Amino acid sequence: MKQIIIVIFILGVISSSILAQTRDSLTIQDAILQVVRNHPLVRQASATVDASLARVEQSRSGYYPTSDIDLTYARLHPVGEVTFPGLGIFQMFPEDNYDEHISLRQTIYDFGKRSASVEINEWNVESNSKRVDLLRADLAYRTAQSFYTILFLRQDLVVKSQQIDALNDHLLVTQKKAQSGVATDFDVLTTEVRIAAEQNRRADVQNALQKEEATFRRLLGAGPDAPVKLLGSFDAEPLALNTDSLLLLARDRRLEILQSRDQEQMAEAERKAASIGDRPELKVDLAYGLKNGLFPDIDVLRGNWVAAVEANIPIFNGFKTRHQEEEAQAKVLAAREQTRNTVHQVEMEVQQAVSELRTSAEKIETTTLQIEQATQALTMANVRYESGVITNLDLIDAQTALAEAELTHLDALRNYVISRFALEKAIGENLIPVR
Repeated sequence: MKQIIIVIFILGVISSSILAQTRDSLTIQDAILQVVRNHPLVRQASATVDASLARVEQSRSGYYPTSDIDLTYARLHPVGEVTFPGLGIFQMFPEDNYDEHISLRQTIYDFGKRSASVEINEWNVESNSKRVDLLRADLAYRTAQSFYTILFLRQDLVVKSQQIDALNDHLLVTQKKAQSGVATDFDVLTTEVRIAAEQNRRADVQNALQKEEATFRRLLGAGPDAPVKLLGSFDAEPLALNTDSLLLLARDRRLEILQSRDQEQMAEAERKAASIGDRPELKVDLAYGLKNGLFPDIDVLRGNWVAAVEANIPIFNGFKTRHQEEEAQAKVLAAREQTRNTVHQVEMEVQQAVSELRTSAEKIETTTLQIEQATQALTMANVRYESGVITNLDLIDAQTALAEAELTHLDALRNYVISRFALEKAIGENLIPVR
């Protein structure tokens, strides 16, 4: 009974340890969400959107009247005086002059100048918003690349360590055989060379892993010493690939194309604004206030008001408006060409992603067969080695061939998963999990 309790306790501790490790580890979905929510570039781009929204409201302020309060004091000397015989001396104005008034100005009509300015800034908001989404999609893809590369390099490191352990075991066997005269010193030396070569390869893999983990930490915004705990696998679920359908999806959903079209609309709005730049404007001014200096009691503050209608009709501005229209029209044409170029670029990315995915799928099938063949070859090599038909080095070659086939297969799986992310990005699929 006591033994059963001890076993249950040990199993509970192991299960709790595994569960805690799982909770601390990041899945690919967790990693992407953490990156797109916390990355400084996303916050910077979001602040740009906020700034462009503020510019929209600034341009809308033209629909509202402007109002000011002006307070003026002036002391004048000498004071002009007029003498009338029999009536005395009259001052033309007081020494102390006060003027307080509030004014109101409203644009009544401007041939659409204000609305054109609002439209330009609204399209700028649309473009900046898509830029944020583009940045998030790019960060999500980069996160997936780094995530699965780390998984691959860690597995590569395990395989390299296993190979070195196996070579060390073979070295001990070879040394014993050499001492007994069954093997030669050349066999020992060759095994030692193999060990040194694998150790160098393992050091290269370790270096690559450390660099990739540093990249991953930077994406997450983690410190340089933060542990990188990942939980994931290489899922090679087959996909139906219809290039024509994927191209249609990309043209309709790819953010770069949509953003380029927004730039077209903004350029068209700028052209419209330039075409009405020399149109008249009609404004109304109202002002009311208190001031002295008014006859007959020039020292008394008295109410006064002003109402005016102002029409500003441009006649000639040195051909400025015409050249502004030419500039705006050139921007429209440039934006259209940019859209065409973006569409071609997106189509090329879709085709490349489809090609990469198909190639990776074929490699998975090929390397699966290679693993089976290498496994059979290793089984035969073990039998022949025990029978003394082949040397220790021949057995090492068979073991190395199996390990390399497994790594090649794992690399094909990694490329397949990353290529699938690349295809989803290429057709404008949302790479960010919804939670």
